[in-house]
Amino acid sequence: MKRMMQSLLVIWALYLTSYGYSTENPSTNNCNYDATPTELTGFTYVYGSGPSAVQSFTVEDPTELTYTLTAPTGFEVSWSSSTGFSNSISGDFIAPTIYVRMTSGLTIGTYSGALTLTTSLPSFSFAGPSLSAAETITLSGEVTRRTCTWNGTIWDTGDPDAESAAIINADYNTAFDGSLEVWSLQVNSPYKLTIGDNTYCSVYGDVTVSGDLWVENHGALVQIDNSATFSLNSGGSSRVNKFTSQLNHWYDYTYWSTPVSGAITSSAFAFSNTNMRFKYDASNFLDVLAEVGNTNTYVAGHDDIDDNGDDWVLLSGSEPLIPGVGYAATHSSTGFVAGNSYQYNFVGPFNTGTITTPIYYNGDNGDKDWNLIGNPYPCAISADVFFAENSGVVAGSVYLWSHGTPPSNTSGGNQVYNFSADDYAIINAGSGEIAGGSGVIPNRYIPSGQSFFVQGLTNGSATFTNAMRVGDNTSNSQFFRDTTQDAPNKLWLNLTTESGVFNQILVAYVAGATNANDGEHYDTPRVLSSESAATIYSLIPGENTSFAIQGKAINTLGVTEVIPVGFQTNIPDVSVVYTFSIPKKEGNFLNSNPIYLKDNLLSTLTDLTQTDYSFTSAQGNFGNRFEIVFENETLSIPSLETGNTSLQLYELNANHTKISVANDLEMTSVALYDLMGRRVLQQELNGFEDVIITPALSKGTYIAKVELSDGTVLSKKLLKRL
Repeated sequence: MKRMMQSLLVIWALYLTSYGYSTENPSTNNCNYDATPTELTGFTYVYGSGPSAVQSFTVEDPTELTYTLTAPTGFEVSWSSSTGFSNSISGDFIAPTIYVRMTSGLTIGTYSGALTLTTSLPSFSFAGPSLSAAETITLSGEVTRRTCTWNGTIWDTGDPDAESAAIINADYNTAFDGSLEVWSLQVNSPYKLTIGDNTYCSVYGDVTVSGDLWVENHGALVQIDNSATFSLNSGGSSRVNKFTSQLNHWYDYTYWSTPVSGAITSSAFAFSNTNMRFKYDASNFLDVLAEVGNTNTYVAGHDDIDDNGDDWVLLSGSEPLIPGVGYAATHSSTGFVAGNSYQYNFVGPFNTGTITTPIYYNGDNGDKDWNLIGNPYPCAISADVFFAENSGVVAGSVYLWSHGTPPSNTSGGNQVYNFSADDYAIINAGSGEIAGGSGVIPNRYIPSGQSFFVQGLTNGSATFTNAMRVGDNTSNSQFFRDTTQDAPNKLWLNLTTESGVFNQILVAYVAGATNANDGEHYDTPRVLSSESAATIYSLIPGENTSFAIQGKAINTLGVTEVIPVGFQTNIPDVSVVYTFSIPKKEGNFLNSNPIYLKDNLLSTLTDLTQTDYSFTSAQGNFGNRFEIVFENETLSIPSLETGNTSLQLYELNANHTKISVANDLEMTSVALYDLMGRRVLQQELNGFEDVIITPALSKGTYIAKVELSDGTVLSKKLLKRL
């Protein structure tokens, strides 16, 4: 038997030797079959279609061994031109044809590699290692991006998507033709792409403009990749059209930033008053003196106003506007119509990618180190991403100018007449946001063309990136969503008067906050430097600071919670009626429970979820008068219901007031109290209707307490106007 096996081995060795194999040095073996051709190129298909067209090669090998063919990543092989494709196949062949193609489902890009043919030669246990052989075929191909061209009616290859290269070859308006989400964008001449209000165009990569690209006031052009380019070719134009808010006076300021590069003052602010357009030099800001009113009398302290007034610098007409920098300008008085909004045009290549702007800090002297910076893109940016990117450089609040109060000669500042600092809307990093003078609560986005104040924490740079940019139908305009029951509990409280006073605070029970001062990430101070007409504020125990936004610990919210609300007024007229109201609330607890305003001066309790609360006040700062509570506790004056509908009071003249009750019980007496809680009148009454004599009472608000025959006390507010 052994002799037979040796004979077979000799025969097999002679057979292999005749085809070029060495039994003595297997490492030098190469198969002598021929593959034709040895390179296949040009495999391709458009992303989302696949697989590619089939190509083939042939192999000749008279040894009739068993071979294995293995394709590289992205390719597959088969014995058939139409079926059986796989990454690897095996079989015996003499002069066969092998078919190859790129697999479907590949991402966009190029693919290459070597297809290998391998075989294992037989061996015997006493004859040493197995013999092997291999051959390679080089393969290469590409999955291309779909190009979609707009012809004025349809896209030639179907609607574009986020992986498509979009070409505008006819006029396109997103307001009518739909928002776009594409990989790249090309606007051909002489056509125009208009991005309308509350629509957007989101582009992952590059934008090339040879025609016209206009972004309207509330439209958005977003580029996602931070390395994406914006190319404006010769003859092309790109511009962002922005509108001011409705202006009541020509001297109302708008805070601007430029979304384009290369703009100059005289063109971007062409319709502004040339003597009322400014940039803000934060390096000059120093606030170690507090002005008393607007009297040019100063004491040591801080009032958030530059001491020598050199922080605002007049812009020259030829001065370039720098992306990321904030500016302020009024409209021209010529032809001004109160209540109108006015259009301003920013023309030039759109800003994209990383943009930095200097932040100045003048040392630990207790002032706020204000810096005016701005959104540099033709779309909104996320305030949350801005805070995350710039933590450690700026504090956790942004201040958006939103005035509603006329300038006053009693407001602090460096001019004869100054605006109220309480008119700033505020977005706080951790707790929420409050309205400014316009009464509109901002969302979590900063619109295009908008500048805003931040507090510098160090000398450095604020950074804007494409990661902050937002492209959707709502972020570049105000939009309020219904709140889910799982949202954090947040309460907004308004103070208003019929004469136009508006002020707002926010108290937010959010993760990470405590009931102490957590810094501006959660707790934003109220700017009280302007001697504003009237303001409200929240308080933190042990702090002398008043807060516009206060973050509080989540686990402290319950029916026993008490929220102190400070009130300050500089209005001397005691007949002015102030009103508290709730414009917005969020969260399961606040949406499920009554919210009472407790007036500790008048011992009243009003459910603000059912009705607003109106009151009058002497001039001054009252930190202990009001509280928000959630329990209908017993007050010190029983049965006091200032909104009682059965009790009616009507001034007949300056000396007499008619009083009546719609009740089965007669009135027996009345007492009037002023806003300090002092009783100023006591009079006996008879019947269901009577007249009280009020000759010595000054104009103002009083509380009338009427006792009925069974001892019940009814109360009603009396506003004495005569």
